[in-house]
Amino acid sequence: MTALTKDQLDDLFRFCHDIGMFANDRPINDTENHTGSCDHRTEFCDVTCYNVKLYKMYPNMAKRDDRCETVWQTIGRINAGGIRTWLERKRKQTKRVRHMTRGEAIKDAADVYRVREIALANPDTIWWMPTRAWRSPMLKLMIEQDLMTLPNMAVNASVDPSNSQDEWDMLKRDGWNIMFYGDDSVTHDPDGERLFDCPKTGKGLKGHCGICKAGCFSQTTIGKRKTILLHQH
Repeated sequence: MTALTKDQLDDLFRFCHDIGMFANDRPINDTENHTGSCDHRTEFCDVTCYNVKLYKMYPNMAKRDDRCETVWQTIGRINAGGIRTWLERKRKQTKRVRHMTRGEAIKDAADVYRVREIALANPDTIWWMPTRAWRSPMLKLMIEQDLMTLPNMAVNASVDPSNSQDEWDMLKRDGWNIMFYGDDSVTHDPDGERLFDCPKTGKGLKGHCGICKAGCFSQTTIGKRKTILLHQH
């Protein structure tokens, strides 16, 4: 496993002003050299994903995602510390980074270990990870044991209107933060718990994710589980 170069990390990470932090990406669907990462998506994802629309508008997005996946696959225990060195040289805030703005961080078991090594090698950064990998019983258990136990992992289960009451109950029972997307009129979850209204998507507070102490980051900042309403784009 070779060291990560500056050029590779410049490609893998980009600063997203919309959420106020650096973030990385993976291919949603198959690219020239890699298979897509969104193995755990729902049919609702396919219909509503705004990134699918962007792929059609900007063909070079798929080319970059292909390169990002090449870099992503090389990350492990030996070289994950190179990310810390890269982040330390940045002037923009690096206290929070997101896995992923498009694509799925946890496609398979290897990704659980990869994300864990990144978090362990970068303890001063909170790694925000929305995921649908909880739909795989094996990956859900691995995430709970290997990622949700780390103090700098902000793991959020991504759900939509197609998910069942049993799935909601399971996630809440097992202590997951939940991000709900797909119906802006919803104010409470199926059990009557009031949803936390995302300031960024609900009030248009650009960059607010970088400083928000509640919602998606509540488990790492205030030690509480939350269910968050993300407003549609």
